[in-house]
Amino acid sequence: MEELLCDAALRGDLESLREIIAKNNYILDKVLLGCFKGKNPLHVATSTGEAEFVLKLLEIKPKLAEVIDAELGAALHIASANGDLKIVEALVEFSPEMCMARDRDGNNPLHIAAMKGKVDVLKKLVETCPLAAQVILDRGDTILHLCVKYNQLASLLLLLEMIRDPEFVRSKDANGNTILHIAVFGKRFEIIKHVLIRTEIFVNEINGAGWTAMDLYFFVQNRSDLEEVDVHIKKVLRATGAKRRGQMAVITPSPRGKEVMQTLMVVSSLFATMAFQVGVNPPAGVWQDDSEEHLAGKAILAYKYPKSYSCFLYFNTVGFLLSSCLILFLLMVSVQLPKRRGGWVMLVMSLLTIMTTAFAYTYSIIVVSPKHMIAVTNTILVSVILWALMMILLAVLYVANHERARPKKNRETMFKLKGIKLEPPIRP
Repeated sequence: MEELLCDAALRGDLESLREIIAKNNYILDKVLLGCFKGKNPLHVATSTGEAEFVLKLLEIKPKLAEVIDAELGAALHIASANGDLKIVEALVEFSPEMCMARDRDGNNPLHIAAMKGKVDVLKKLVETCPLAAQVILDRGDTILHLCVKYNQLASLLLLLEMIRDPEFVRSKDANGNTILHIAVFGKRFEIIKHVLIRTEIFVNEINGAGWTAMDLYFFVQNRSDLEEVDVHIKKVLRATGAKRRGQMAVITPSPRGKEVMQTLMVVSSLFATMAFQVGVNPPAGVWQDDSEEHLAGKAILAYKYPKSYSCFLYFNTVGFLLSSCLILFLLMVSVQLPKRRGGWVMLVMSLLTIMTTAFAYTYSIIVVSPKHMIAVTNTILVSVILWALMMILLAVLYVANHERARPKKNRETMFKLKGIKLEPPIRP
């Protein structure tokens, strides 16, 4: 009986299906329970494109749409791979949640449709379950990564129109690659062009190996005989401000450098804290009472060894300011202004925090130092003021560099000005 049912599914024979069901009302229940010896008839009918047979099976037993084969996945996976829109519409009508089902490779039906370039099916699936389009695979790939890897431009354009999430578009895979990195590595010129035109992806993003898209271009440019394609890719990348990592005006840490940055942040913060504490509480302490020779609250060392105390203040202040510079520099690099919401606020608050701490340190030095050390304290005050002005100038220059590094808002106009021919957008 199982063989007859599979044979009927293969041929799309509805009359045979009715006869089999009449003889054994529970044969489809055996499929659901895993007792069926043959292939799932729904999978078979889906594979052969027998839409009417599929619809009849679903009307009789809707739960068949949820059966997942160890090799083939769900029926929706098969219909998506085949691009059979009619069967896909029937399956999602009875079981829309199967859009989230995964096959043995971890792909859901939307991933399959995108890789195969079945645009009509993909559109229907995204409309049915938008969340399924943003499922991240185990290896970190998004559905956009798959479109680029399998060179499916029409699928990519459709998804870019339907998924309005800039952060998702800029997602990286397990190796830190954006869709732009993958497109450049695969020399997908049309995809590169449309990604740069239609998205706000960061053209100088760093991948896991510490490479930008331009670095990858130079790595693969001689990998094949496609010299004309190489020239076009280079021209488009340069038109959008793409640079090699060593040419970038704004330092962007590679993943390998992040651990070093964290260590430097901890060490510099420790030194800054030590310098602040030693400045506020000088060695040998402060006088506890007033007398003709000294005042309470003033540094003992300033009276006993005034020259040594002056040297101590200079060296301690230099150490404190250098540590503060390093902290601010590491904060500016790690904030990555164009990528973080509120990045400007974070930078301004960090700058104000460090500066107010520096002036608090200076005021503490002035308080604990006696009047005969006024020349030293004035020198330190002027130095801190000049240091603060220099920090503000550096922050302004850093912001200006980041503004130049931002993605261009109107890349189509820029391409035309550069003399790069743009074909009409490919519509799915």
